[in-house]
Amino acid sequence: MVQLNNTFEQLRVSDAGPAQQHRPSRPAKVALRVRSGAEDAQGEADAGADSSSRLLSLLSRLFSPLRRSPNFSSTLQHVKGLLYEKEYLAAFGTDTEEGERWREVYAARWVPARAVIYERIFEECGIARHLGWDTTAVQVAAREQTEEEELAADRQRARLRRQLRQEGRTGAEIDAAVAKLDQELLASRTGAGMDRGDDGAGATVETVMIGAGAGSEVVALGAVLGQAALASERETTAIAPKRPRVKVQAIDQGSWDVLLDKMAAGLREDWPVLGSAGGDDESAEEAFQVDFIKGDVLAKAPAGDSAATPLSALPDFSSPSLRLVTICFTITELLLQSRVATLRLFSDISRSAPRGTLLLIVESASLALIPLGKEGRTYPLGKLLDHALAGANGDGAWEVVESEDAKWYRMPEDADEVYNEMGKGTRVKLENSRVVLRLYRKR
Repeated sequence: MVQLNNTFEQLRVSDAGPAQQHRPSRPAKVALRVRSGAEDAQGEADAGADSSSRLLSLLSRLFSPLRRSPNFSSTLQHVKGLLYEKEYLAAFGTDTEEGERWREVYAARWVPARAVIYERIFEECGIARHLGWDTTAVQVAAREQTEEEELAADRQRARLRRQLRQEGRTGAEIDAAVAKLDQELLASRTGAGMDRGDDGAGATVETVMIGAGAGSEVVALGAVLGQAALASERETTAIAPKRPRVKVQAIDQGSWDVLLDKMAAGLREDWPVLGSAGGDDESAEEAFQVDFIKGDVLAKAPAGDSAATPLSALPDFSSPSLRLVTICFTITELLLQSRVATLRLFSDISRSAPRGTLLLIVESASLALIPLGKEGRTYPLGKLLDHALAGANGDGAWEVVESEDAKWYRMPEDADEVYNEMGKGTRVKLENSRVVLRLYRKR
């Protein structure tokens, strides 16, 4: 057990310097929102299925020409062979017409099921509300603090008072800062504080999606925002809802820009609310903007130079507009590629991200045991992430909002039919997935 604790502490990310040894404790689960008992669960499930069907129909239109191609299956087998040999750059980074086809065939096979899963996860985590797009009135109720949360809150207040006294702040300033902290702590238990007050029409909120080149999480987010906007408009009678623009930065080493542009265009066609607020004005900014950054997110910039290297792909995690960072079905690959570089990435995000930023990490449960040390012993991914980001005693840079170690996400009953309905061609089976999920909020 001591060795396990030491391993976790080596992974700890903290702004306060070297970590102290603490008795491990299970982070408290904070609900983003508590639904009222009057809500119709079946109606909500039906709405979710309709949203998934709409998303699958979009992807079906996009990929049906590929599936009807006579060499779809052989190309897919070639891509599978490259992935089996771990030749990822060959599979996804070949800048030729043939390479573009490999990427599209890969996406046609695996993006639909993952997009449905991510859409469900974004809905459950209240991402549309966090980004200011779900403006419907949501009944929330503050739950009671656990004893651990009360102790953690006391430590936060004491730490804040000590820091402000060292900065020479007045008593009134300190009291005001502590009162603001108490409001944020209350909001974390109600979900009411997910949105920031200045995120309205004309504002821009940013989302960074690491490893999102194939576009599963991009189209899932677009669908969730589009559906949330439609629902908000149905419930709003007098004044049109004020929504910020959403800027998505999708980062990957492959050459995914062409495919992502097609996906973004499809989203804006199916959900016009994601398009330009200026209508036919070509100079107007899109309400849902997708930018692709090609490079290695683990590549380190030269010492003394804040600019990224040509191979690196570090966005500005310190942007005051940053609201969400996602790492979906990528974290295990990053850890196996370089644990040190991955922890450096975590440290960069933890040091720079504004308070209230959400960090969503999703991984296949089949890849959730991480080998560490010379002996190659394996450790649960979820626990490693919690200790690295939230701290062994819950006093890290992040608080745990949602935690799942083996949750099944199943396809809607008609998912295969919806995706494969566009003409003849190779049928694609959409698989269920069991995932590890962590949602963190920056303190």
